[in-house]
Amino acid sequence: MTRILIILLLVSTWLGAQQLRVQTISSEISYEASHVVHDWSGTSKQVQGIVTLEDSVPARMAIVASVASFDSKNESRDAHALEVLEALLFPKVSFYSDKLVLEGKTLSITGNLEFHGKKMSLTTTANWAKKGDVWILEGDFDFKPSEFDITLPAFMLVKIRDSIHISFRLELRKFVS
Repeated sequence: MTRILIILLLVSTWLGAQQLRVQTISSEISYEASHVVHDWSGTSKQVQGIVTLEDSVPARMAIVASVASFDSKNESRDAHALEVLEALLFPKVSFYSDKLVLEGKTLSITGNLEFHGKKMSLTTTANWAKKGDVWILEGDFDFKPSEFDITLPAFMLVKIRDSIHISFRLELRKFVS
């Protein structure tokens, strides 16, 4: 947690850029997972982060969520997920990028996803739009849990699919210090 806060502070102090803060009331990150027997999803609305703008264009971002904050509407499945993901050892999932390119309303994002104690490069695109005083960042990507050294859980002797789909919608407002 301390490391994430330090990153957020560093991002927020870079060269006079206009600062934005994620408004967690409307922001969320969701996952979709699959097994041959059934599919399921979970959502976290406890998303924190900051995006810095330079000349009204996103330049850097740092986003973090607690692994325990994801809710699949099934307490047993969520408890088992916390065991599989070793949430006591690796309580946060975070993303940091300083490689953002805006073309129209499409934001190309290259950064590092840190999950389960591993950091991996991630490239994706998202929609970036401004509505009133709110900036909206919306997109999705896929990742393989096995690439983060996560042992895939099994149900009826069959492991879950080694692909998780992530969707995100972040609403950002001017940072007020």
